[in-house]
Amino acid sequence: MMQAAKVSIQTGRRGGRSRTPAKALAAKQNILLRWHPRDKHGTIPVEALLDGAWYQGDGRTGPIALWDAPAGLFRTIGIQTWPDPSRYPEVRRRVTGLKMEKHIQMPGGTFAPRTILAR
Repeated sequence: MMQAAKVSIQTGRRGGRSRTPAKALAAKQNILLRWHPRDKHGTIPVEALLDGAWYQGDGRTGPIALWDAPAGLFRTIGIQTWPDPSRYPEVRRRVTGLKMEKHIQMPGGTFAPRTILAR
Protein backbone atom coordinates (compact mmCIF):
# COMPACT_ATOMS: atom_id res chain seq x y z
CA MET A 1 0.00 0.00 0.00
CA MET A 2 1.41 3.38 -1.00
CA GLN A 3 1.28 6.23 1.39
CA ALA A 4 0.94 9.77 0.07
CA ALA A 5 3.71 12.04 1.25
CA LYS A 6 2.70 15.20 3.00
CA VAL A 7 4.03 18.01 0.86
CA SER A 8 3.44 21.63 1.60
CA ILE A 9 2.77 23.54 -1.55
CA GLN A 10 3.77 27.16 -1.70
CA THR A 11 1.65 29.00 -4.21
CA GLY A 12 3.54 32.26 -3.98
CA ARG A 13 2.26 35.63 -5.12
CA ARG A 14 0.92 35.74 -8.61
CA GLY A 15 1.39 38.79 -10.74
CA GLY A 16 4.68 39.91 -9.26
CA ARG A 17 5.52 41.44 -5.94
CA SER A 18 4.53 45.01 -6.68
CA ARG A 19 1.39 46.37 -5.07
CA THR A 20 -1.02 48.09 -7.39
CA PRO A 21 -4.40 49.74 -6.84
CA ALA A 22 -6.01 47.07 -9.03
CA LYS A 23 -4.64 44.27 -6.84
CA ALA A 24 -5.70 46.06 -3.66
CA LEU A 25 -9.22 46.54 -5.04
CA ALA A 26 -9.44 42.90 -6.14
CA ALA A 27 -8.25 41.68 -2.73
CA LYS A 28 -10.75 43.86 -0.88
CA GLN A 29 -13.60 42.80 -3.14
CA ASN A 30 -12.69 39.11 -2.73
CA ILE A 31 -12.66 39.43 1.06
CA LEU A 32 -15.99 41.26 1.09
CA LEU A 33 -17.60 38.74 -1.22
CA ARG A 34 -16.28 35.86 0.89
CA TRP A 35 -17.86 37.21 4.06
CA HIS A 36 -20.92 38.67 2.33
CA PRO A 37 -21.60 36.18 -0.47
CA ARG A 38 -23.84 36.91 -3.42
CA ASP A 39 -27.44 35.87 -3.15
CA LYS A 40 -28.92 33.12 -5.30
CA HIS A 41 -29.37 35.49 -8.25
CA GLY A 42 -25.74 36.68 -8.24
CA THR A 43 -26.44 40.13 -6.80
CA ILE A 44 -23.67 41.72 -4.72
CA PRO A 45 -25.11 42.67 -1.29
CA VAL A 46 -25.10 46.24 0.03
CA GLU A 47 -22.47 45.43 2.68
CA ALA A 48 -19.95 44.38 0.00
CA LEU A 49 -20.29 47.47 -2.20
CA LEU A 50 -17.36 49.89 -2.41
CA ASP A 51 -17.97 53.63 -2.33
CA GLY A 52 -17.18 55.28 -5.66
CA ALA A 53 -16.98 52.02 -7.62
CA TRP A 54 -18.72 51.37 -10.93
CA TYR A 55 -20.89 48.27 -11.15
CA GLN A 56 -22.52 46.39 -14.00
CA GLY A 57 -25.89 44.87 -13.34
CA ASP A 58 -29.58 45.07 -14.03
CA GLY A 59 -31.26 48.41 -13.51
CA ARG A 60 -34.36 50.31 -14.46
CA THR A 61 -32.54 53.11 -16.29
CA GLY A 62 -29.20 51.57 -17.26
CA PRO A 63 -26.90 48.56 -16.88
CA ILE A 64 -23.93 50.49 -15.41
CA ALA A 65 -24.04 52.55 -12.22
CA LEU A 66 -21.81 54.31 -9.70
CA TRP A 67 -22.34 53.40 -6.02
CA ASP A 68 -22.69 56.45 -3.75
CA ALA A 69 -22.35 55.01 -0.23
CA PRO A 70 -23.16 58.17 1.81
CA ALA A 71 -26.44 58.57 -0.09
CA GLY A 72 -27.06 54.81 -0.32
CA LEU A 73 -27.91 55.09 -4.02
CA PHE A 74 -26.64 54.08 -7.42
CA ARG A 75 -26.08 56.90 -9.92
CA THR A 76 -26.93 55.90 -13.47
CA ILE A 77 -27.22 57.74 -16.74
CA GLY A 78 -30.73 57.36 -18.04
CA ILE A 79 -31.62 57.77 -21.70
CA GLN A 80 -35.16 58.66 -22.59
CA THR A 81 -35.75 56.93 -25.90
CA TRP A 82 -39.18 58.29 -26.67
CA PRO A 83 -39.36 61.82 -28.13
CA ASP A 84 -40.93 64.80 -26.41
CA PRO A 85 -44.44 64.93 -27.92
CA SER A 86 -44.71 68.70 -27.61
CA ARG A 87 -41.57 69.32 -29.71
CA TYR A 88 -41.40 66.14 -31.81
CA PRO A 89 -41.09 67.32 -35.40
CA GLU A 90 -38.27 69.81 -34.80
CA VAL A 91 -36.42 68.02 -31.97
CA ARG A 92 -35.81 64.29 -32.41
CA ARG A 93 -32.82 63.76 -30.12
CA ARG A 94 -32.81 61.58 -27.05
CA VAL A 95 -32.91 63.15 -23.62
CA THR A 96 -30.32 62.00 -21.07
CA GLY A 97 -30.05 62.67 -17.38
CA LEU A 98 -28.52 61.51 -14.12
CA LYS A 99 -30.86 59.07 -12.41
CA MET A 100 -30.76 57.56 -8.93
CA GLU A 101 -31.69 53.98 -8.08
CA LYS A 102 -31.69 52.08 -4.79
CA HIS A 103 -30.14 48.65 -4.30
CA ILE A 104 -32.48 45.77 -5.12
CA GLN A 105 -32.39 44.60 -1.46
CA MET A 106 -33.78 47.94 -0.23
CA PRO A 107 -37.50 48.73 -0.35
CA GLY A 108 -38.27 50.20 -3.75
CA GLY A 109 -34.85 49.23 -5.09
CA THR A 110 -34.36 48.71 -8.81
CA PHE A 111 -30.62 48.15 -9.40
CA ALA A 112 -29.03 44.71 -8.91
CA PRO A 113 -25.20 44.91 -9.18
CA ARG A 114 -23.59 41.77 -10.60
CA THR A 115 -19.90 42.64 -11.17
CA ILE A 116 -17.52 45.46 -10.28
CA LEU A 117 -16.09 47.31 -13.26
CA ALA A 118 -13.75 49.96 -11.83
CA ARG A 119 -13.06 52.01 -8.79
